[in-house]
Amino acid sequence: MQDKNLEYILQKIDSNKDNLLKLLISIASIPSPTGQEQKKIQFIKEKIQEYGISQIITDSIGNCVTKLQAKSPKKTILVVAHTDTACDPGKEVTIKEDEEYIYGHGVCDNSAGITGLLTTIALIKKHAIEFPHNLIFGFTIGEEGLGAKRGMKQIIKDYGKQIDAVVNVESHPIGRVTNQVIGQYRCELTVDTKIGGHSFRDFGRPNANVILSQIISDFSHFKLPQANGKTTFNVGQIKGEGGINAISRNASCLFEIRSENNQNLQKAKETFKSIIEKYRKKFPETEITISISAEVPAVIFPVDHKIYQLTIEVQKQLGIQSEINSGNTDGDVSMAAGIPTVTIGTSTGWNTHSLNEYMEKKSLPIGIKQVFMIIYALATSF
Repeated sequence: MQDKNLEYILQKIDSNKDNLLKLLISIASIPSPTGQEQKKIQFIKEKIQEYGISQIITDSIGNCVTKLQAKSPKKTILVVAHTDTACDPGKEVTIKEDEEYIYGHGVCDNSAGITGLLTTIALIKKHAIEFPHNLIFGFTIGEEGLGAKRGMKQIIKDYGKQIDAVVNVESHPIGRVTNQVIGQYRCELTVDTKIGGHSFRDFGRPNANVILSQIISDFSHFKLPQANGKTTFNVGQIKGEGGINAISRNASCLFEIRSENNQNLQKAKETFKSIIEKYRKKFPETEITISISAEVPAVIFPVDHKIYQLTIEVQKQLGIQSEINSGNTDGDVSMAAGIPTVTIGTSTGWNTHSLNEYMEKKSLPIGIKQVFMIIYALATSF
């Protein structure tokens, strides 16, 4: 990995910092909340065409996929970056910058990752680099929140049997080496009493808001198992109907359990379901339903696997401190399918998943050098 051509390319990344930041701002300026990614996908397709690639696929659900075919391929490496953002910024994304930082929703997560992936494709084409392995590049939709990794699921469905390794290019931090999937259970819990009524005259009838609150309260008093892995829960958006003088007929909330340990995850799920069953018996005329949006098993690959050792070696060469960690990303899907997968970061950023997100400018070139070198290493040595 120390040939002169590679050294020259890495120097060009450093000297091209201003153009890299311009590309990132162009990407971040396109709103792409989950479910509304197509304008950004179109921008990405046009960029790839500018690099001299004409074979670009928009698949059945809207992912953008392109392939660099080796002459006599030995293996196939999939490289992905998600295009959706966690929040909806509205019709426009306000981007601001000063000498050190760029501010705006999505500038880090995942405009930095997309910039890294596009730049890598451009460099491979510009310098006519040929690898012994095929490279598939995927820009996915629906990674965040209730998108439930649907874009990555489609790519694994379409290409999984031919993929030998996956690089998932995420936003931050630089040095991230994710080899573990945090198990997830996500659902919407709905309480429907089917009756309601007047708050005074019909007092005593089941109140959906109260029942939902009692379920949440009961679970919050459950001591989550923490042996052999962290376990958490969260209650997201809560909705309930009824005015101040009306008994609520319907209420719902978004609910999540996460754990690094499958046994812990299962125990927490069983407790949650037993609490719900208790309230079903207490209020037999009330319908309490669970609509599952995601179930992800906890998965871990050994850190001495070649994909992680190559990643760590690249980071060492660039003076980056490696951080082995767990997470929930598009990489969940490929790891659950048994495909060696590493998730890496491309920048230093803060306040991601909020409208107050910002990113350090000087972090981007080294983040992109890392992306390029890891892909180079896997495409030649894996």
